[in-house]
Amino acid sequence: MRKIKFSIAGLAMLAAGAFSSCKEQPVGVYYGASKSWDTMYVASVEAPQTKNYYIEEFTGVRCANCPRAAEKLTQLTEAHPDRLKIVAIHALSFSAPNYDKGSKQDLRSKAGEDIAKLIYGKDPNKPNASFDRLNLGTGTETMLASDAYWDSKLEEAMLENPSTPVNMYLTTSYNADADVYDIRVRLAYTEALAQPHALSVFLVEDNIVDNQIEPFIENFKYQHVLRQAITPVNGTTVLDSISVKQPGMVYEVLYQFKLDPNDATEYKHKFWNLDNVHVVALVHNLTAGDDKRVYQAVDAHLK
Repeated sequence: MRKIKFSIAGLAMLAAGAFSSCKEQPVGVYYGASKSWDTMYVASVEAPQTKNYYIEEFTGVRCANCPRAAEKLTQLTEAHPDRLKIVAIHALSFSAPNYDKGSKQDLRSKAGEDIAKLIYGKDPNKPNASFDRLNLGTGTETMLASDAYWDSKLEEAMLENPSTPVNMYLTTSYNADADVYDIRVRLAYTEALAQPHALSVFLVEDNIVDNQIEPFIENFKYQHVLRQAITPVNGTTVLDSISVKQPGMVYEVLYQFKLDPNDATEYKHKFWNLDNVHVVALVHNLTAGDDKRVYQAVDAHLK
């Protein structure tokens, strides 16, 4: 097996080259995680994994139709067990808490706001969702406001994006000596992939109990809530210096993430229940183009 390691300095040079060669890709924002190392090597070609599907939902505590849409996502998850990887984004309109009506915390995130602005270029109506970030709406529109069509649009995504050219593996662990969480992602290419693409890693939390403000629902249970981005929100380009990733190529990366249990501000770690926090990772086309498709998505519990 041939193995090539890149230094952090070398990676910085590759990243600089990525932004000079792909000027249309907007620069993302890091949110407190550090890349400890990454590596590329060549191994035997793996059999392709079963394709998972990534759903990005825009929602809010002041959104009258969002509880119904959340139930729709629950139904879709039950119909496709372990196949849907969902990130629910509370950001911008209809998402501010109302402490006078019993809100316990603010579910909004800077990461969610940046996803809306950098990837979708707008404050989406709510509820709204995209399926593998495919253009399933009108023209190049990826967002689908009416949850009445989410069943059929998921089926469309499964037909349009039925397989993945890259297998994904995600593992997490806690490093007690350094008091950090390790998040490891491995990409194994099963067929040639020439389209420039990126890796995104998000932290989400399930089973957050708080009041829904409109319509008022006491102790509503929120699922898949985006808490923090580990990578830039529009991803980090993968092996940008290699124009075509060939079958058998493997890319591995380790991110280290530290929690601040006293933080009640930007990341709101103080409110997290770590038993309900998990990692969602996805590999996808660069987000500046018309084709933003997600090739594969996986998840794993943080602890």
